[in-house]
Amino acid sequence: MNMKALTLAAAAFSIGYVGEINMSQLQTGNPVSFSVSEAKAQTASQNTARRTARRTSRRVNRRHSISGCTPYNGYYNCGGVYYQAVTENGTTVYVVVKN
Repeated sequence: MNMKALTLAAAAFSIGYVGEINMSQLQTGNPVSFSVSEAKAQTASQNTARRTARRTSRRVNRRHSISGCTPYNGYYNCGGVYYQAVTENGTTVYVVVKN
């Protein structure tokens, strides 16, 4: 929870708990009104940027993954054979992992 909101809620509770309210001085028959702040909706440009970022991430992940293999705990499972990515001299090499 937001710390600022929690602090404000605690302060409001303590003021309401300690403070005295004289109910006889309140006028009856008057409507109670309150205002609601403007909603902070997502704009179309923000949604477009979010969709573009998600699509780009998906494409990058697909292009950098090994074809037909599924990632599994740092290994790649390719038809029952597990490979591990190892960097040798700045080049990524996939080594077969023995069970």
